[in-house]
Amino acid sequence: MNRITVEGPIKAQLASLALPVEVVDETGRWLGHFVPAAAMVAADECPDSPHELERMRAEKGGRTLPEIWKSLGAK
Repeated sequence: MNRITVEGPIKAQLASLALPVEVVDETGRWLGHFVPAAAMVAADECPDSPHELERMRAEKGGRTLPEIWKSLGAK
């Protein structure tokens, strides 16, 4: 990945962000996305709350692994 160095007012703007943003020039032309470090979830950190995890565990339904393999045509 390439890297750019940001200085001055733009550095302050980007450093204060907590969520991803679109980056545009003065005419509104899209340049890309910026994802601040604060918005990144560590690989070993679950983004779901304990309450949401419990709700998902309680859900009924779905298919067994053999049923999924069969529907995919696995032998």
